[in-house]
Amino acid sequence: MSDLPIIDVPVRPPNHLRSTCATLLRCAGVVLLSVLLRVDDMHRTAEHTDNSAFVVDVKLVLDIATNVTHVTAMGNGLWQLHRADGESAGLAALTLPESVGVIGYRGPSNVLLVLNEKLQVVTAKLVSSDDTPEHINAILKDQFFFEQFAGWTMGDPVSFTGVDATSGATLTSLAIAEAIAVRLGGEKPSLRFPDDLSSEDLKTVLDTPDGLTLVPIDGIESQIIDVNGVEFGRLIRTGPLVDSLAGYQGPSEIIIVLDSDGRTENLALRRTYDNKPYVDYLNEEPWFWKTFQEKKIQQLATLDHEQEQVEGISGATMTSIAVAETIIAAARQYAERQSVAADEIRSRRIHWTRHDTGTAFVLIGAIVIGLSRLRGSIRLRNCWNVILVGYMGLATGNLISLAVVAGWAAHGLAWRLAPGLAAVIVISFILPVATKRNLYCSHLCPHGAAQQLLRGRLRWKTGIRWLRQMRWLPGLTLGTAVMVTLLRLDWNLAAWEPFNAYIWYIAGGGSIILAVASLTLSAAVPMAYCRYACATGRLLEYLRRTARSDRLTLADGMLSALIVAAIVS
Repeated sequence: MSDLPIIDVPVRPPNHLRSTCATLLRCAGVVLLSVLLRVDDMHRTAEHTDNSAFVVDVKLVLDIATNVTHVTAMGNGLWQLHRADGESAGLAALTLPESVGVIGYRGPSNVLLVLNEKLQVVTAKLVSSDDTPEHINAILKDQFFFEQFAGWTMGDPVSFTGVDATSGATLTSLAIAEAIAVRLGGEKPSLRFPDDLSSEDLKTVLDTPDGLTLVPIDGIESQIIDVNGVEFGRLIRTGPLVDSLAGYQGPSEIIIVLDSDGRTENLALRRTYDNKPYVDYLNEEPWFWKTFQEKKIQQLATLDHEQEQVEGISGATMTSIAVAETIIAAARQYAERQSVAADEIRSRRIHWTRHDTGTAFVLIGAIVIGLSRLRGSIRLRNCWNVILVGYMGLATGNLISLAVVAGWAAHGLAWRLAPGLAAVIVISFILPVATKRNLYCSHLCPHGAAQQLLRGRLRWKTGIRWLRQMRWLPGLTLGTAVMVTLLRLDWNLAAWEPFNAYIWYIAGGGSIILAVASLTLSAAVPMAYCRYACATGRLLEYLRRTARSDRLTLADGMLSALIVAAIVS
């Protein structure tokens, strides 16, 4: 044995703190890029939601509207449709921009609504959508889907009956239904009294309106702000609440001032379809309004004008009695509106289904197996992979894909409509950073599970060397997908991956061919698709914390370049 001395070569220990900081910086970069995509999408949406140009061409979209010759803007995002003879053909409205926050499988949809004079939906047709062509085509083939919205009434959420979603495109169809509900769910506009509140109205009801300004809340009320920025009270108009109680010749609109305590300080007739002298008679009789002053809205709502001995004004009896009834009816509507607040009307409750429950159990099971010694059991792994392919893949279709990640990054997370898929995405992105384990790729992805079940089934090794040279493909695909989203190119990102094939009843032929080809290749080259083609897996691996995370990579440069491109654009 040699007596040469043994020299200990120092090995540089991993710097865990530096690796952690580098991982957090990468996460911050990805979040920043997502925020920039979101901001860019909001700006573009604001720029391209001038829908008047489209409504002018409404006859090209609706078969029933071929006789529409022109339209007239009416405010509240509504347009009056006119026939050649000048008669009304109804009203038109689009769901965007009001429903821009309603996200489907990939993004929002824009629906054209044709309403009758009672503001009931007559026809609904899809104008555009950021969802995938497969999901949109499935909905367009479902002739009943858009017919079920007939009868939904603007300002009347009670009319929004249950929606039957299209099989295979549940998330997209639910998002379309919710977009229609959001568009119709606000306050009902008044076609008879369309004018919003203005500073001139303050002069009508207040003796000293100087220094007071109006801050609109919606089409019904505005805040009254004094010179110090303190709320002086509220100004309400009754038109959108009640516009059908006729006097001598027609209905009237009243404006009401509420003080800071919510009591009526003053009231005045704003506009009426009755004769001009009647307006003067009413506003010149202060005793008529005293019955309604210094009362809470709830008191007005229950007031009996006959018991209060509200008498008609001589020369304007029918008009004054109609005004009294309008005030009481409007107060009742306003009180109901306050009890069922606007945010409740527009609220989008979590759409939880049995598949979301199943997804939650699968997610919990994946965490238990992936973070414990159970992952070493071959028998358990095989059983789990069968569950992933059969249930998570073919039954729920809850796979993370480029289309979902890019779409939700730009438009927002659709956690209300797809809570199961949203939970999978959030957990899958958190765990690589927190636990150093890419749980989604190893224990949640149905396509990865199918590859694990097929690995080693074919004895073919020809071409493996050239396949290994394609390690750059996932990163390139991921960066290209970001640029496609940033540039708003009409490219179907879902077609770039095989995941749509698991929703086999709506999947395109390309997705199915890609899925079969990638599984066949993976039977010869273990996990070939995951290792050499999966852009989604590459993103999760990029965020995974490892002992080598503190080293700069080409991916860091690409992320920086994409952030710069997003800022410049």
